[in-house]
Amino acid sequence: TTAREKRLVVKHNSLIDACFNLSLVEQRLMLLAITIGREAQDLSSDTPIEIKAATYREQYEIDQSETYKQLIEASRQIFSRQFTYLDSYSGNSAITVSRWVNEITYVEDKGMVVLYLNRNVIDMVSRLEEQFTRYKLMQVSRFKSKYSVRLYELVVKWAKVGKTHQYTVEDLRGKLGIDENEYKSVAYLKRDVLDKAVKEINQKSDLLINYEQHKQGRTVTHFHFDLQFKAIEENKEKIIQELVKQKENKIIIIVTHDEKMANMYGDEILLLEKGKIKK
Repeated sequence: TTAREKRLVVKHNSLIDACFNLSLVEQRLMLLAITIGREAQDLSSDTPIEIKAATYREQYEIDQSETYKQLIEASRQIFSRQFTYLDSYSGNSAITVSRWVNEITYVEDKGMVVLYLNRNVIDMVSRLEEQFTRYKLMQVSRFKSKYSVRLYELVVKWAKVGKTHQYTVEDLRGKLGIDENEYKSVAYLKRDVLDKAVKEINQKSDLLINYEQHKQGRTVTHFHFDLQFKAIEENKEKIIQELVKQKENKIIIIVTHDEKMANMYGDEILLLEKGKIKK
C-alpha cells in the first residue's frame, strides 16, 4: 500500500459540520496538513507541519508546474480563512469562529509549505474519542470541485446509518461554503452544486449517494442524502450466496443499509463493512 492510499483524515464531527468556504486547493492543503499533523508526536500549535511539493503532487496527481502554483496560492490565502462551529462555554451552547492556522510559510527553494495549526483545529483532529469521522484522503483526492470534497465529508459521517438527517437549505449552503450571493435559487443550487458534486462523488469515490428534497407547500426547505459504499452494492449477491452456502457453519454476515435482506434471512445478522465479510 502506498503512502497516498494510507493517509487517513480524522475530524471531530464539529469540524465536519463547521461552516467555511475554502477553495479546492485550500481544502487539499488543509486535508494533507491534518493527515501529516496527526502522525506527529505531541502535536501542538508550535509543531511545524511540512508539506512538500512532491507529497502534494503525488497525493492529488497533478503536474509539477501546477503543484508550485497551487501551493503558493493556498499559502497566501489560508491564513485569512476562518471556520465557524458549534461549541460550548461554561456549560452553555456557543458558536466559535476560528482560524485554521496560526502561521504559514512558503519555502521557495525547497518547494515546501510549513504551517502551524490553530489549537482548535488540533483539538478536533487529534483527540481520539467518539463523534469522529474518518475517511481515506485518497477518496477525495481526484475531485475537481470544492463542493464535492465538502459534500463527501458531510455524508460519509452518516455511513453507518446510510442516510443523513435533513439539512435546511441555509444550513447546507453554509456547510458547503456557498456565499449569500451565489446560487440564490434552489434550482441553481441543485443544478450547479448538488448534482455536479453527487455525480463526481459517485464516479470517483467509494460512495454511491443521492439526495431528496423536502417541501413546505411549493418551497423546498430541506435536503437529505442517502448513501452506501460501492463495495456493498457490488458484492451483495456474492455475500448472500456465501451466507446461504455457509449457513450450517453459522457464519454471521452484516449487509448494512439493507433491511429486506436482513428480514429475508431471519435470525442472521447481516453486517458488511466496505466489502469485507465480518464473522
